[in-house]
Amino acid sequence: MKPVTLTLAACVLLLGASVGYVHAEGDVAKDVRDLHRDIDKGVDHDAKEIDKGYKHDKHEVEKTDDHLDKERHKEDKHLDKEIKKDL
Repeated sequence: MKPVTLTLAACVLLLGASVGYVHAEGDVAKDVRDLHRDIDKGVDHDAKEIDKGYKHDKHEVEKTDDHLDKERHKEDKHLDKEIKKDL
């Protein structure tokens, strides 16, 4: 083979290798973007679940507080009646 042919063949091989490398690099970048997107979705989902749980717990606490307030009010009324009776 002539040196020009060898040089041309080497250039073609290098070009093919660099195209393959760029293609692979693009695939890796896409995979990284997909991974980041999935992580963001997971974080958003977890944040929504935590917020939902917090709101549920807050609601339960408020219900319990209201119930306890009603019980205290009943108890106070009962004690007031007992005190008035004793006077």
